[in-house]
Amino acid sequence: MNYLFYKIKILFLRILGYEKPLRVALLKYLSLKFTTFRPHYETLIYESSKNAIKLGHNEINIIELGVAGGDGIRSLQKYKKKIERVLKIKINIIGFDTGSGLPKITNKKDLPFFWKQGDYTNKDLSLLEDDAKRIKIYQGDISSTLEEFVSKDQKKIGLIIFDLDLYSSTKLFLDKIPYLSKKNLLLPRTFCYFDDLFIADYFLDDTNGEPLAINEFNNKFTDFKLGKCLDHINDFKFPLAKGQIYTLHDLNNVDYEKYIGIYDSDSLSGKDKDKFRSILDD
Repeated sequence: MNYLFYKIKILFLRILGYEKPLRVALLKYLSLKFTTFRPHYETLIYESSKNAIKLGHNEINIIELGVAGGDGIRSLQKYKKKIERVLKIKINIIGFDTGSGLPKITNKKDLPFFWKQGDYTNKDLSLLEDDAKRIKIYQGDISSTLEEFVSKDQKKIGLIIFDLDLYSSTKLFLDKIPYLSKKNLLLPRTFCYFDDLFIADYFLDDTNGEPLAINEFNNKFTDFKLGKCLDHINDFKFPLAKGQIYTLHDLNNVDYEKYIGIYDSDSLSGKDKDKFRSILDD
C-alpha cells in the first residue's frame, strides 16, 4: 500500500474515533496555525481576573514561565487589553526565561529523547518589554530573577503559565511556591496552566516531565496542593485546555475561607450574576 494512502487511512480512523466534536479539533488547529490565537489564554485571564476581583483586588500579575519566541506574551497582551476594559482591572504581564533556550539535559525525567539543549533560544527578550503596557521580562536563572521580581513587585499573582518543558525546571519553580506564599504574593486559589502535560508521540506520562513534577509537589507539601480542574457538562469556560488547567491551593492563605460565592454570571445557572455585577460597580 502506498504510504500516503496509508497515512490518509490512519488519519480517517483517528477522526472517526476523536472523542470531541470536530469543531474542537478545528479550534485546536487554528491555535497551532496562528500562534497568538490562544482562546484558552483569554479565558484563563478572564477567570483569574474575576477571581481576584471577588477577593477585593483591582490589579494582578500574570506570570509566564518560558517566554521563548514571545508568542505567548503577545497573546496575553492582546487579550488583557480587552479584559482590563471590561472588568476594570489592571493586569501586568511578567515573563521569566533564561534567554539561552533549554539547558543541557542530563536527567532522564526531562525527556532527553525529545528535548535538546538550546531549543527555544531567544536573545532579544528585552524587545518584548513595554512599561506603558505593563510587560516585564526577567532574563536569567529563575533562582535569582524570582528574588529580583519579589523585591520589586508586591501585587498578587493571578495566573501562572508553565511552559518550561522540562521536569527539572518545572520542579524548580514549584519548589518556590512556599516562598511566594511567605511573601504574600499568592491568591488563596490560583489558576495554573501547564503547556506540556501532553505530547502525543513522545511518551510523556506521569513518570516524567510536568506530570511527575506536579505529583511530587503534591506529595511533598501539605499546605499547598495542585488540583486538576474537573470536567463537567456545566463547564464550558476553558476551550482547548481543560486537561491542562490546575488550581494551586494555598491552604494557609488568610483569605482561603473568604466567601466569594458558588456561581457567577458565566455559569449555566448564573445565580450570582447580580452579586458579581455589584462588585464591579463598587
